[in-house]
Amino acid sequence: MKLSWPKKILLYSVTLISFAVLLTAVITVKTATHLWEMEFRERNTAFSIYTSLEVLRTFGGNFDGSVNPRAAESIAALTVNNEDLMGVMILTESGRVLFSTFDDSMGKILENTLGEDPGEIVTGVISTNNPLSADLTLEGARLLDVLAPVFTQGDSRPIAVRYVYGYGSLDVKSANLVKRVVLGAVILLALGCLLSVYLSRGLVKPVQVLSESALRIAEGDREHRIRLETGDEMEHLARQFNRMVDSLRQQQADMENTNVELTDANRQLRELQTQLLRSERLAALGQLSAGVSHELDNPVGVILGYAELIREEVQAGSPLDEYASVILTETKRCKRIIAGLLDFSRPSQGDSQVLDPGEAIRDMAAQLMEQRPFRRIRWNFDQGEEVPRIEIDPDALRQVLVNLALNSAQAMGDEGQITVELEAFHSRKWDGCLMRFSDTGPGVGEDALERVFDPFYTTKEKGEGTGLGLSICRKLIEESGGWVRAAGGSVFEIWLPAAF
Repeated sequence: MKLSWPKKILLYSVTLISFAVLLTAVITVKTATHLWEMEFRERNTAFSIYTSLEVLRTFGGNFDGSVNPRAAESIAALTVNNEDLMGVMILTESGRVLFSTFDDSMGKILENTLGEDPGEIVTGVISTNNPLSADLTLEGARLLDVLAPVFTQGDSRPIAVRYVYGYGSLDVKSANLVKRVVLGAVILLALGCLLSVYLSRGLVKPVQVLSESALRIAEGDREHRIRLETGDEMEHLARQFNRMVDSLRQQQADMENTNVELTDANRQLRELQTQLLRSERLAALGQLSAGVSHELDNPVGVILGYAELIREEVQAGSPLDEYASVILTETKRCKRIIAGLLDFSRPSQGDSQVLDPGEAIRDMAAQLMEQRPFRRIRWNFDQGEEVPRIEIDPDALRQVLVNLALNSAQAMGDEGQITVELEAFHSRKWDGCLMRFSDTGPGVGEDALERVFDPFYTTKEKGEGTGLGLSICRKLIEESGGWVRAAGGSVFEIWLPAAF
């Protein structure tokens, strides 16, 4: 099972504390037991040395091998204050036992522990005048065996006194120490666990706050801020995190502004590229149109003249009259196309003048209202405040306005309403007058909004137009420093710069 990191911290800390407490307890017990055993040996060895003479005095100061009946009681009274002492044995230099406070069975066992030649051991102790101590284990009990030399004061006959001490009191003391150490270890472990839980929770809460805040920031909430008042590194980390979020928000705002600028630049670049391509195409088309129109104008004029002569000489209603009529109609259509091509290819030669756009539009509408295609057309004018005056060739502006009006009349079937709106249009790049033409006709489809300005493209029925009118309008407006566009449906917009 995969543990979360808070649980891992708790588990690792508890394990480390348990190991440290256990190791400390073992070292403490081992060290104390060792020191106590050293003290036990030193204390009882010293007791053996200083008590040996007193034991000898119990026999009257001159030990001749006889046993005083009260010796045992005197020796017992002498050693009663040492609770570790189990018994005393008096040995000659040959290792023979002269006196013993042990019973026969225990005495035999103790005699066997001296080996096959006890005299050699006793002689060695007496000759060096240093006590000999050793640990014994009899019937599962640990014993300390001390052999101390002593000399009689009379004939200086050497003897040795053997003391046997039990480790019982030391074992009890060690057991009590183990209990106290275990109890202390349990208490320390419990306190360590509680401290680990406290520290783990104290660490988990700030980290959870940081984690939740990071998630909110990742989801896009750049206004979120971390609130931690712990007074430690976590609070410092929260402040740094908030600074990072502020920096990210600023960088994001800068990137968004940069993206907007790049998008605008790309749009302008595409528009410029489109204008360049259109200009190149129109320039080539203009050169071709001028040459073709010039070459075709004279032959078409000749055909038109002969067709009129034929109609004058034939009988009305005859087949030849009908053929001549068709020739006249189609020849006139060719003349219109040639005239349009010449207008498209011919550079503007007019003089620019400062005009009031509202007056120019009303004068144009007043002249068109009397003509047959506009007799059932209603005009609606809406002029905003502070519309600036414009500078343009009056004939060019009239040609553009008349072309748009004729297109609207044909689209509505010579009946409907034309609305002309004028307003001041200001932006970072443009400052001028915006004219918006709209009618109640079916309008232009979305797929043809830009193509309507291409030469020879038309949405009218065959024979009703050449497809050059809007191209010529765009050419005239752009030569005046403005732009024209199809804004959707039956709405066309023209912008011209203000006159200064």
